[in-house]
Amino acid sequence: MTGNRLVLVINSGSSSLKYRLLDPDSGEVRASGQVERIGEPSSEVPDHDAALRRAFDTLASDGIDLHACGLSAVGHRVVHGGTTFYRPTILDDAVIAQLEELSELAPLHNPPAIRGIEVARRLLPGVPHVAVFDTAFFHELPAAAATYAIDRELAQTWGIRRYG
Repeated sequence: MTGNRLVLVINSGSSSLKYRLLDPDSGEVRASGQVERIGEPSSEVPDHDAALRRAFDTLASDGIDLHACGLSAVGHRVVHGGTTFYRPTILDDAVIAQLEELSELAPLHNPPAIRGIEVARRLLPGVPHVAVFDTAFFHELPAAAATYAIDRELAQTWGIRRYG
């Protein structure tokens, strides 16, 4: 697979990690899989570090070396980007710190996504990592559709708005 321009897409959830290796030019899925039951008592996968390593091992056993396959980017699904993140965003330490602050808006979803991002950045340090936010799809809702019938100051202070 040397010379190809591929993208690894990761959806790191609270108890599962799903991944796909895509050719962005053709849309072809080169590989996909999932690791389930992360952190559950009877699971052999105690955390997201182990889950991502297992995913990489599975890819390697299928003959795909992520360090040599022409990986051009890693995309991460993040549920909540608040009003700050509404476009695909390159992940660096400052962005991750901002995502951690937004975790209270999606406490079941953002923390495991951040853990997956941190592990993937550590395992694939030379590749750009990009977050894509579910809330971005609703960023341009008209004010009448995005506004709840609550005190305006409260909504502005806490960033409360409808996202879908």
